[in-house]
Amino acid sequence: MEEGHSARALATPKNKKRTWTPESVTNAFSTKRRRISSAVSLDLTRDFGIPITNTPSRSPSKADRFISSRPSFSSLQATPRSNRIARVFGLVDNKVLHYTEGGSSSSPSQPFSDIRTNFSKLLAKAAAIPSTSAAAHLGKRQQFLLALDGPGVSQDIFAYPISWSGKGIGSGTIAVACDRDVYYQDLDTRSISHLCRLPNTEAFGRLSSIDWCVEDTNLLAAGTTTGVVQLWDAATTTRVRDWVLSPKEAAGGMCWKGQTLTVGSEAGILSFFDARQDNVVSEISLHNADVLSCRWSHDGNYLASSDHRGVVYIWDVRASKVLTNGDKFGGKIKHHAPVKALSWCPWQPDLLATGSFYPDGKIRVFSTKSLSVIPEPLHTVSLHTQITSLQWSQHCKELLSTHGKSWDPLRIGSKMVPVKTALTNALAVHSYPSMSRVINVTAHGEEVGQSCLSPDGTMVFTISPKEEAMKMWKIWSPPKDEVRHSVFDQYEIR
Repeated sequence: MEEGHSARALATPKNKKRTWTPESVTNAFSTKRRRISSAVSLDLTRDFGIPITNTPSRSPSKADRFISSRPSFSSLQATPRSNRIARVFGLVDNKVLHYTEGGSSSSPSQPFSDIRTNFSKLLAKAAAIPSTSAAAHLGKRQQFLLALDGPGVSQDIFAYPISWSGKGIGSGTIAVACDRDVYYQDLDTRSISHLCRLPNTEAFGRLSSIDWCVEDTNLLAAGTTTGVVQLWDAATTTRVRDWVLSPKEAAGGMCWKGQTLTVGSEAGILSFFDARQDNVVSEISLHNADVLSCRWSHDGNYLASSDHRGVVYIWDVRASKVLTNGDKFGGKIKHHAPVKALSWCPWQPDLLATGSFYPDGKIRVFSTKSLSVIPEPLHTVSLHTQITSLQWSQHCKELLSTHGKSWDPLRIGSKMVPVKTALTNALAVHSYPSMSRVINVTAHGEEVGQSCLSPDGTMVFTISPKEEAMKMWKIWSPPKDEVRHSVFDQYEIR
């Protein structure tokens, strides 16, 4: 053996480099052959059942470096040490062992499947926005159409200083109460007219609420801070009626049903007046606090009223009873803050939306069909912002809300600490029944006190008492008329 080695050494010159051959080693940059220790071989054999033989490794030219199929393990008794070794050799990942049978096309095609999925997402078209939705109007142009000044409007956040009427042609007429005067403007001709002025005496006080009559668009009711309610005819600029609330408390929310005017007062009384009579028709004493709002449903079957303590009553006119009378047989709708915002749904008359102030700040939707012993809302949306008014759309399933100050829900105390949010002094539109936000726009620099809907249900006027300014917004549009053609239209009967 020694002579053979010596002869081989003499045959190879010292300065001649060794060249790589397929039969030499697997690493071209090293002359040493990598070996697997016997300890590792024993561990692999014991833990994984892989037989390790002492046969020399095959060269890359005679064998494929990739294993087409791996052995299936029927039973594994893996230890932490064997798991570490298996990770080193690529036999297991961080979670589980997973091998595939030879010829399986699931793994190679997975990258192409992901590419096809991502490419299909790029080609997918966005959902079409309905032409009636606020996203198609306010979402594209987040600007008001018209701005008006209202010097001297009531600074009370619970007042109703504006009202929109169908009087005239086209966009109608907007009226505003400025201190002791009432002005109205034809939105088509932009002409401004002075309707009335209260006497400058303490007996009349100042204007707090106005409302146009829906049936007779020339009639406008004006309530004062001393409980005086006047009825004016805008066509002749004459005072038709003088009513007095009993007791003489400030007039709150107003609403019309035909020729009947409903007025809420600070005494917690709902008074009903007929435009053809001089005296009060009837009264309802249910509330124990200031009545902030009252609204008739679109079908005229229900009357909703709310007060400063957050109590909401619903009166069924057909049964002459209150659905939420708060006695032992029924529970009242109770919020934890003043409720001014009330709105009945036009396309589903049993739905009533309510909105509250600090510290509640929620929109709730009730149904007269599901009022139980303890009324529960169908939907509740927590906004942590003052909700001053609500308006249902007449053309699509959306709900508009106007807002004032916002607060941090984690810092609710005896005094509100205002914070700035996206809903502060804004108007927002919510989709129904998901109640998801469609769009929200900052409407004013100060609190939005009230909103009113146009007669055609497409535009909204907002007013900020502190700014003494009003703005008109395009929110919705009526659906396009679909013209259906029939084959019978091509022929005539003679």
